[in-house]
Amino acid sequence: MVRFAKLLFLVVIAASFCLGRSAKAAQMSQPAAQTPPAAETPAPTDKAHGAMPAQLTKSLDSKKMKEGDEVTGRISAEIHTRDGLTIPRDSKLIGHVTEAKARSKGDPSSALGIVFDKISMPGGKDVAIKGVIQAVGPNPNPSAQNAPSAGPSNVGLGGHDGGGAPGTAMPAIPNITPTQQSGIPVLSGQSKGVVGIKNLELGDNSVLLSGGKEVRLDSGAQLIVMVELE
Repeated sequence: MVRFAKLLFLVVIAASFCLGRSAKAAQMSQPAAQTPPAAETPAPTDKAHGAMPAQLTKSLDSKKMKEGDEVTGRISAEIHTRDGLTIPRDSKLIGHVTEAKARSKGDPSSALGIVFDKISMPGGKDVAIKGVIQAVGPNPNPSAQNAPSAGPSNVGLGGHDGGGAPGTAMPAIPNITPTQQSGIPVLSGQSKGVVGIKNLELGDNSVLLSGGKEVRLDSGAQLIVMVELE
């Protein structure tokens, strides 16, 4: 009886030892839990965004233009960017036609798409941009299309108008000043769409649409261009 008890005790001890080693081996064989990779933080961007006042320097007609044709304007206010760059008033705004269509039989409208690609400053320095039309209005002073703008002295692109520090929020661009008592609507940085031009609307992707035979804009027409510096 005593021998049987001792034998039973040894069996229990051996079984416990084997079970312990099996559990340990099982734990070692299991792959370690992998920590999911942390989400990548987008790299900060220093691109300046802002609404920029300009006027066309040449008239446009969708009936006479084609995709790729150059479009030019002049900036109506001095621009200050976040990185300290100053873009003088009357710098050249250069873009191109993305779409030009005269209304033909069966077409609901004529169309003229415009985007702007760069600013050419006096002295030959060019600034690459992505610019789309935010608002369009008539020439505020059609009797003096070639006269210098009587608009504001300076505007901050992504900053204050006037003498504020660059890089702060710009609530609105001051008006492009028209001839007194002209009755012509004047655009500001808050203007959107087509203002003061009949039978014309601003569609998606900076495309102007008209129910007439063509889209026409006169030289000196006001533009508010939403700009992103490259």
